Amino acid sequence: MSSNSRFSGPKSSKVNILIGLGLTFFVALLFFLPLAFFETIQDKLYDLSLKIRGPIPPPPGIAVVAIDDASMAQIGRWPWPRAKIADLINRLAEAGAKIIAVDVIFLPLSGEQAGENDRRLGEATSRAGKVIYPFYFTLGKIKEEKKKLEIPPQIEASSLLLFDDLKKFADFPPPSATEVFAPIPEIAKGAKALGHINVLPDDDGKVRWDPLIVEYAGHFYPSFSLQIAAAALGLSRGDITVRVGQSIRLGKKNLPTNHQGMMLINYYGGNQTIPYYSSGDVFSGKASLDKFKDRIVLIGVTAAGVAAGVHDLMATPFANKFPGIEKHAQEVGSIVQDRFISRPAWASFGEFGLLLVIGLLLSFLLPKVRPLYQLLISLIILLALGGLMVGSIYQGLWIKIFFPALLVVFQYVLVTARRAPLMAREEAAEMAYTGIIQTKGGPLAAEEATLSEATGPLQKIGRYEILGELGHGAMGLVYKGRDPIIDRLVAIKTIRFDRLYEAQEIQSLKERFFKEAQAAGKLIHPNIVTIFDVGEERGLSFMAMEFVAGESLAKYTSKDRLLPRDKVFQIIIESAEALDFAHRHGIVHRDIKPANIMLTPAGQAKVMDFGIAKLPTSTLTQTGSILGTPAYMSPEQISGQDLDGRSDLFSLGCVLYELLTGHKPFKGENFSSLSYQITHGTPQSASHQNPDLPPFLDEILSKALAKTPQTRFQSGKDMAEALRKA
Repeated sequence: MSSNSRFSGPKSSKVNILIGLGLTFFVALLFFLPLAFFETIQDKLYDLSLKIRGPIPPPPGIAVVAIDDASMAQIGRWPWPRAKIADLINRLAEAGAKIIAVDVIFLPLSGEQAGENDRRLGEATSRAGKVIYPFYFTLGKIKEEKKKLEIPPQIEASSLLLFDDLKKFADFPPPSATEVFAPIPEIAKGAKALGHINVLPDDDGKVRWDPLIVEYAGHFYPSFSLQIAAAALGLSRGDITVRVGQSIRLGKKNLPTNHQGMMLINYYGGNQTIPYYSSGDVFSGKASLDKFKDRIVLIGVTAAGVAAGVHDLMATPFANKFPGIEKHAQEVGSIVQDRFISRPAWASFGEFGLLLVIGLLLSFLLPKVRPLYQLLISLIILLALGGLMVGSIYQGLWIKIFFPALLVVFQYVLVTARRAPLMAREEAAEMAYTGIIQTKGGPLAAEEATLSEATGPLQKIGRYEILGELGHGAMGLVYKGRDPIIDRLVAIKTIRFDRLYEAQEIQSLKERFFKEAQAAGKLIHPNIVTIFDVGEERGLSFMAMEFVAGESLAKYTSKDRLLPRDKVFQIIIESAEALDFAHRHGIVHRDIKPANIMLTPAGQAKVMDFGIAKLPTSTLTQTGSILGTPAYMSPEQISGQDLDGRSDLFSLGCVLYELLTGHKPFKGENFSSLSYQITHGTPQSASHQNPDLPPFLDEILSKALAKTPQTRFQSGKDMAEALRKA
């Protein structure tokens, strides 16, 4: 047979086309799922595009006067007396600076010198007439029962006035705030303008967007950078129009924003891309004041040493320690020079269309060409996508190419994976045709044969006699057994590693299983199912544990079978104390759910399955099998982060919610939507689901189901005590 004929069979080609179309559909679904992992990859590709583009020439009319380590060594530790800042403003004003932006919030001070220093700084500010100060918001949603927010008079005149349609804010809300920290009136009253300095880093901690507007007490306030740019252009708040969910008009300029009013920052480069002058050199005269004439001058702390006291540093696409004042300066430059990077309204449609075109092209083309051409076609498309990504950045556009690129990789891996078995089969056919194939070896040795659960009922595992089957799950069967040595009933859970995991992982996972089971076997507690033994017999791993008569809590999670509230409290208290005992011994369960908590005939709670829940689930080979139960997983477990006992307490909070209401706190049509609800959603209050429940239970559940471990119960003991008090 020729190499051409191997992959050109009509049946094989049609199957490859159908699988390729299925992959295209799958990636198209991923395109619309708001998964943080994919967003982080998109952000990293954006950073890469900026780095490939490299630094661009800085705007000529901007300078930074840095409160750096050198100036602190000359003048003293930060913060300096405010009279010193007044002196700096006076010098820059006399030098003819166009705008002076001071990136420092001057909050109230105490002491004899505070009033005099504040007076001098206020006078310098008024005399200059061109100074802009920042203020800071505590971001978040205010609760309805709280009192009405008060607006400090000094920032009231900074709120924006013009909007294309205020009703659109219901669909496109900007970040909102619950608290504001503003400079004292004596200093702020002479300022030309004030703006907020809040930043909203992405999930990886990098600052790529600037919230140009923030809502507070029903008013909308511009950012510090926007106010500086407006003042430099001779514009006021009456020249700023918010086109809600689209852009902000600044005079004749159009600043592109996302639906939250946030603008992509077009960084010019790394640290000190904007010309820097040490404030110490300004005071000493080493830096000529002529350098500041007709320039926008930004004053801010850049020091990273201990003398700074507080560091204004952030991570950006160009540097992990990027001064906040540099960020403001580069952003002001991009606004003044009309150098923006935007995500136009058509971008998502274009990216999705590109995904479909590539998917259709590769689905029909790759199965029909030779392997070398398959590789070349895939590489050419990937290079073209990379060129599109970088080229669009040069044009001021951010085109996301991750999903089209992911589809190219998937399609190539598909045809490569399907090519190997086809080659093997055809080679075998050729060998058989010419009479070359010969049988090798004999029957498998008895010691190599594995124990199969499908060949009939088991009679014995290890030394344990099998009395019957108790149930089954994704990992294997559970049997009722007897230890003939001491005549003790046991429950025996079997695990078929060869059916659950890839071959190269089995040995290391078995070692982990035995190690974890041995550690869990040391947990002797009245509310924990005791592990007696672990072992392996001819390929079948097993765990022998305490046999507990009774039923799991899964029986009592429907609305028509709920247990009395006091009984639920007792069960969760006992379970929390069991988990506290395990956590103090370094064991995290990882799969707390109703099915893993038994209720004995005497009414005692027993937590089971310690020792197996730590086995990984990401490499399962069984179709449709998922170890662990996503509906009860904590946000950090969903995200794949390192876990401690507080993750188990979140899961126990989910169990408590379900036992009280008959509903799971988090629901989703699929794993992705469920994951999003767990990591971002807020469940309905338990008292809303079950009006018979008292409101104080909502507070306990709110703490148990907090998104971050730091804001939950810190131990099972704490949770048990809270329930006892209730």
